[in-house]
Amino acid sequence: MSYSEQEMINDYLTQVYKKLPEWLKLKKEEVDKVLKDLESQILDEAKDIANGQEPSDIDIQQALIQIGTPESIAKLYKRRGTPKLYLTEELFDFYIRSMLFFFLIVIGINVIVSIFKFIFQPFNWFLTLGEMFSGMWIGCLITALVITIIFVYFSMEGFLPEDFGVIPSRLALIFPFHISEKGIKESREYTKSILEEAKQKTKETITEARSRTKEKIAEIKAVTKEKLAAAQLRREQKLMESKIRREEKLERAKQRREERKEAAQIKREMKKKQVVTIGELIFGAIAGLIFGLFIIVQPFAEIPGLFEPEFLNWLKIFGSLMVISGLIDLLRLAIGVRNHTGQQIMLVLEALYSLIYIPIILILLNNPEIFPISLFSGGAVPIIPYDTSNMAYIIFFWVIIGIIIAILGSMIGNFYKVSKLQKLKRDFY
Repeated sequence: MSYSEQEMINDYLTQVYKKLPEWLKLKKEEVDKVLKDLESQILDEAKDIANGQEPSDIDIQQALIQIGTPESIAKLYKRRGTPKLYLTEELFDFYIRSMLFFFLIVIGINVIVSIFKFIFQPFNWFLTLGEMFSGMWIGCLITALVITIIFVYFSMEGFLPEDFGVIPSRLALIFPFHISEKGIKESREYTKSILEEAKQKTKETITEARSRTKEKIAEIKAVTKEKLAAAQLRREQKLMESKIRREEKLERAKQRREERKEAAQIKREMKKKQVVTIGELIFGAIAGLIFGLFIIVQPFAEIPGLFEPEFLNWLKIFGSLMVISGLIDLLRLAIGVRNHTGQQIMLVLEALYSLIYIPIILILLNNPEIFPISLFSGGAVPIIPYDTSNMAYIIFFWVIIGIIIAILGSMIGNFYKVSKLQKLKRDFY
């Protein structure tokens, strides 16, 4: 083979290498094997076109045309993973855990900075607290955007968790992780099957192109009935083989559809019986943090004569409890809704924590005169007197009792969810 012919092949292999997905480029041995197999196929096809003679430049060009463009070859190696929105299903759990990990880093940095500010600026703790939560919110938004863009790129390139080495297993020490060692091993086997399938697909493409070329040559050179009959027989055999392959492929596809359907059915059943949802936890965390912080900062306290100082102090305590409740929901979100044991423990702790609200509300009940009733009565009732025979106090008393009953009901609801999670663990695990 001449220098120009080798250069032609090398240039084609270079173009294929540039188009290969990044996960495959990280595996040097696999890339070398892919390129060597492809070079061998090009030479075999060129020799076949040259009828066993030393292939020329034209034979090499014809072989490259029959094999396909570098983009079509590289595209075969990107078909890895099950699509799920803009991400693959295999990377979705890794994506969620990575985002939560960086959320914890952002929150930790803001907390540490705020502690130093509290030490050196003790008189501005309200402002420092507001800056801390603002930094957490903005930092988490930026982190979520960056992590999402990165993982969308990983999904488009066909990355799987096993391509990231020990990172998934290290994250599993912080968060409950759904990818087991067995799952990673299966992912590696899946990667090998993808490489083998791409290799086989390239061979099939070459075989099909070779078949078409031979058929054309046979039709042109066929001058006798014997040659026509032989060519017809070959075509029938190839059609039969192609039919058998199609049937086998359809059967495999049907089997995969049935397996996916069965897995989807089980997943739907679990989703229907899911006790704790991500949306519920996100809403609880956001509502608790934002509303609690608003009550603590009290931007409305600057209006003179609108609220009693004792009532504002009561609001600060109540807001602090709400912020802690929001952090508990954030911790439950980090634990994961599928970690049923962890959710059971947190539900019990959250139920016990809700009892703290009762003495705080009783403080308000014992000081009805500080409640800003004039804002809600339009000035008709200036204060609520501590008089059990007064209608305003009676209504105020039963409203507070109703709130306490609602807190107790919420606590009972948490214990009910604990029992439902226990039943769900028995049914599916």
